[in-house]
Amino acid sequence: MDKLNAICITWLSDSIYSIREAAINNVKHLTEIFGPQWAVTHVIPKLLSLHVDKNYLHRLTPLFGIATLASVLPPDVVRRMSLPVIVTLQQDPVPNIRMNVAKTIQ
Repeated sequence: MDKLNAICITWLSDSIYSIREAAINNVKHLTEIFGPQWAVTHVIPKLLSLHVDKNYLHRLTPLFGIATLASVLPPDVVRRMSLPVIVTLQQDPVPNIRMNVAKTIQ
């Protein structure tokens, strides 16, 4: 499990968008297999911590993760975990991030 988590987290901060996108989809599938509690304990905190990364592309990753994982997590978990990230990123200086905040909320 530790090796799996390390791989997932490494891919979430890859420099190539398609790798980050595939990592988020892998986390979604793993959440479907292992359950929401697994994701909440092992992956989501690390995914959401990317919202303060210096690289704006990495700051986008939590937004894409929230949007993707919302379909496999209970609504209260999505709200509780994503709201602080969304509130922070809505103030981001990069317009692309603010635009993706709106898309994520939708």
